[in-house]
Amino acid sequence: LTVVIGLAAFLPTISALAARRSIQQPQLQTLPISPTDNITGLPLLIKKIGLKLGCGKQLREEVVHKYFHGVDTQNIPQIVECFHPEGAIIRDICSLANRDVPYDQVGKLVSPEFLGERCREFLAAHPDCKVKFHHGPTCGRGLNNNWVYAHWYEEGTFSGNSQGIEPDGSPLTVQGQTRFLVGNDLKIREIVITRTFSRWEEALLEKNSK
Repeated sequence: LTVVIGLAAFLPTISALAARRSIQQPQLQTLPISPTDNITGLPLLIKKIGLKLGCGKQLREEVVHKYFHGVDTQNIPQIVECFHPEGAIIRDICSLANRDVPYDQVGKLVSPEFLGERCREFLAAHPDCKVKFHHGPTCGRGLNNNWVYAHWYEEGTFSGNSQGIEPDGSPLTVQGQTRFLVGNDLKIREIVITRTFSRWEEALLEKNSK
């Protein structure tokens, strides 16, 4: 009975969050939100109830904010914990290696640790990298739409040595649109990326192709 009463006390809050979420669409934050400022710290049972009541969209958006915040603050463990422990499928549509490859064949399952290491290498080359949004993380409409969309850009300087590539001091001016499939466990299961490349990434691709 105590559990039922406790859950009932949360229902108005959860319903209010769902209503507020519908009013706030689309999401227009220009910077990633710190995980300490969101509600993903709620007990797991409350999260599950929220997902079933339709306010899971905000929870999914906050997972993506947590990922971008990890990049923005160079917090690799935070980035890693955003992904499912068994890995996530990454579809990099603009990768030079994926040219002339059918969409359903673009993508591979990679571990959270692999993704964290790739972010670490990128941030080592651009130590002053900051993430900003043209359009902040926004979950798609529809009851069963668990995709979160974001139009992001990064600013900084190619000023660090990473993967043996010497920096040239050029500005970091990359941007992209990414959609994240966030499961009911609030872990990222798949990413589809359309983006531009930094000077360091272009140099790395050239180095690895030799």
